[in-house]
Amino acid sequence: MSGEVVRWTGGPGAGKTQYLLDDVRREADDDGRVLGDLCLMSFSRAQAADLAARLAEGVFPEEDRKDILRRCATIDAIALRACRAEGLIDRSPDQIIVPGVKRAIPVYQEFMQHHGIPYSPVARLADDGNPVARAGLPAGNQILEIGTYLTATMHPPEAWREAASALGLSFNGSAWGITDLLSAWQEFKAAKGVFEHPDYVRLAVDSNVEPPAPVIFVDEYQDVSPLQDALIRQWIEKVDRVYVAGDPDQAIYGFRGCSPDLFLSLPAADRDNGSRPVSHRCPIRVMETAENVLGHPANVAPNPRPGISLRCTFPDREALVRQVEEALRTYTDTVTPVYVLCRFQRHVSKIMRDLSSAGLPCTGIRDVDGGPWGMVYIGRHDKRLERDRVNVWSLVCALRRLQGNPPPIEPLPLDEAEALVAGAVLSSRKRSQALSALKTKATQHPPIRVGDITEWVETPIKVDALNLRPAIVEQIRNCLAREQRRGVVIHPQAVRVDTIHSAKGLEAPCVLLHTGYLHGLCDALVAPDRMAEERRVFFVGVTRASRALILFDYISPVWPGFGRPV
Repeated sequence: MSGEVVRWTGGPGAGKTQYLLDDVRREADDDGRVLGDLCLMSFSRAQAADLAARLAEGVFPEEDRKDILRRCATIDAIALRACRAEGLIDRSPDQIIVPGVKRAIPVYQEFMQHHGIPYSPVARLADDGNPVARAGLPAGNQILEIGTYLTATMHPPEAWREAASALGLSFNGSAWGITDLLSAWQEFKAAKGVFEHPDYVRLAVDSNVEPPAPVIFVDEYQDVSPLQDALIRQWIEKVDRVYVAGDPDQAIYGFRGCSPDLFLSLPAADRDNGSRPVSHRCPIRVMETAENVLGHPANVAPNPRPGISLRCTFPDREALVRQVEEALRTYTDTVTPVYVLCRFQRHVSKIMRDLSSAGLPCTGIRDVDGGPWGMVYIGRHDKRLERDRVNVWSLVCALRRLQGNPPPIEPLPLDEAEALVAGAVLSSRKRSQALSALKTKATQHPPIRVGDITEWVETPIKVDALNLRPAIVEQIRNCLAREQRRGVVIHPQAVRVDTIHSAKGLEAPCVLLHTGYLHGLCDALVAPDRMAEERRVFFVGVTRASRALILFDYISPVWPGFGRPV
């Protein structure tokens, strides 16, 4: 028996996920399905969590949230659960290894040292498919990348050249005997009883594990790997129905072996009837730019709002900062952020540093508590940093509060009081005593007041006297100065700087999209499929904007592949 397959195709803002949830509701209302009869899968944990939240709110409001979360997960997580349910893998988390994760480092190091292969346990790559960054990895790290790609695409070790080409690696595999090494790596993991993520998905496929539920939903299907696709196709043969949703134009994980052809080749009944749904997100001018970048009409019609699409060149840091500030004033409110998106992580790092050093707070999309406005180590020199850390934004808020010499009785939030103590020049012992005293005060005799810190820290506090690296001091000084000139405080979460891949599935009223490219990358985009994927990546970046899109050049020359899309 083969289950019925229903496919929803729609572009950015078309409501594909909502269509899936409507199908969930119909399964529950018309066919009497209960939560345990359903399994919802998506590409990332964040997307799966969003599915769970929307399922709890709109379909199963009476169900326990934990039960709903168990029915919504990534494809990999569902495959792992299936392997454990059939006794193929035990429940020890130590069996799952991931490069860069502390508990897995000894496993990787043992193999690499045994074979004499250069390897860095801390070398980690941003999830953006940057071939230049990948090519700079030690040989051992590159071998792991190739091995993961081969497993995810269901190819043998002998296909390593194709994998290296797809990953953008100019790797001399023959010199290392890579075919034998890849086979040895698989044997080593089997002997150790450990699995990388694609390994247990492959185990699920090879063992033909039972599906997780009689009705399966898969969102963002254009992002599945050939291995994940093979598992889902096996399950199609055993279930009642499978609903899938996706957009071939947003398939941007080719460096993992993913292809939009997997979504399009499913033997499915299409629900869209060839019509284009209207995007709730992208206005006319934004969609015009998006389709120009893509090279053909999108799988969604634009929203009737006119929208804005501009192209700018920022000759220096100050020009970029002013444009971000203007975008915040013009296009957002106090809740929604502005996105500054880049193709590669190295551009993200550069722009985030430049904005921060100019005094404009910002953070990433996913790691909202990190970056230059989060926790930093205390000390004025890189080689003599202390183990203690201070929250930069809390320190800025405290310094702002102390401007104008407030009275000693004015309340002071605990996090700001702690930041003032941590950022001052104190011995480790005195700092520890001060922080302990503040916590005791906050617990037993709240609130903390400005006068409570004078026992430990001399006031008024001068920014230049902070026990922090010069770059952090400059950042804080410039932030306070900009706030005074601007008359408005900008929180770090109001400006999100990240890669296009990190922004996938999200939206913002205004998106500043960096159009620069790494030097030399254009030469690697001769193959039509590589060029098509780059167009899809920028299509995703453009279509994050719901009101205004600003394409800008800042770090490197404009990539000539698109011409002038506006």
